[in-house]
Amino acid sequence: MREIVIVITDLYLDPDPAGRPAARAADELAPRDAQASAGSGATPAIDHLARFADRTRVAEGWRAWTADWLALSEYAREAPASVAAAELADAPAGAVWLATPVHWLAGLTSLHFDRRSVLRLLPAELAQLAATFRETFRGSGFDLHPLPDGELVLSGPQVATPAITTDPARMLLVPVAESLPKGEGAAALRRLSAEIEMWLHGHPLNDQRARRGAPPVAALWLWGGGAPALSRPAPAREITDAAFGCDAYVRGLWRLAGGECRPMPVDWRAVIGDRRAQRALAVVEVAELLHAHASWTLADAAVEIDRRLISPSLAALHRGALERLVLLANDRTFTLRAGHRWRLWRRVGPRRGLEALA
Repeated sequence: MREIVIVITDLYLDPDPAGRPAARAADELAPRDAQASAGSGATPAIDHLARFADRTRVAEGWRAWTADWLALSEYAREAPASVAAAELADAPAGAVWLATPVHWLAGLTSLHFDRRSVLRLLPAELAQLAATFRETFRGSGFDLHPLPDGELVLSGPQVATPAITTDPARMLLVPVAESLPKGEGAAALRRLSAEIEMWLHGHPLNDQRARRGAPPVAALWLWGGGAPALSRPAPAREITDAAFGCDAYVRGLWRLAGGECRPMPVDWRAVIGDRRAQRALAVVEVAELLHAHASWTLADAAVEIDRRLISPSLAALHRGALERLVLLANDRTFTLRAGHRWRLWRRVGPRRGLEALA
């Protein structure tokens, strides 16, 4: 293995947390978590990367960076939904958008979004939503298509100019009201979103989720689309790179490349020792970890990612089993090569753990 890239898709850190409303900051680092994150040994691999790695800003987001990394630059500026729809067996006609299930936190005067607001539904739940959507919205020209990662693709009529939409993970930094679709085509998308919210309000799926203690699906966040789905071309080359995780964009991108994204292994060290792949990409979500562990905070999720993925990769780099390690989070890359550990002149910064990624 020559290179490992670890992408934390929904780790965005507010540069000015003091200026945010308290309701939006509720699931950020509590005082004890800030101390745990910054304390010794909590996230040793992240601390090491923050000190010794080359840091660069990712101007166009992690998806375009990943497409360029895979040498698929022709897809780097395509709409995320167009790439994700390549995962579907039959490409929908017309335009497509990602339809991400979300759960709102209701405030006194507005809706709020936190790190658990993005939901990943079970296959049976996705199938139920798609089937009842076709019944309720029959004749509208829109349809829902389940994706293996737990969200959906919305297909609909072609649009002349796609609306400007927001990745739901970025709503941690921007209020919900400011994240609504803008520009040409926005009115129709907003109207459909409102109709979907009303449809979901009394949907039997939410009664089923409530009985097992799961948060209700308040809305389907429509974003990242307005263009047709991309079809799968015949592979122009043999893909020697491996991808792990369940993100819809990455799964579609690997399909377009002629490969297949795999589930995250239990032991990441098995990937490091696999000589069949030259490079490996790991895609992980903070929200997934938080849903799996109800009492966890962002700091706890960071410790787990450090322990399971980053630390074993860093150890492989130090023993010469890896040439390069890249962490991509918060619109930044942290690139470390074996020789960088000799940069002893770089002082330990005052910020540790997640704060060092800001």
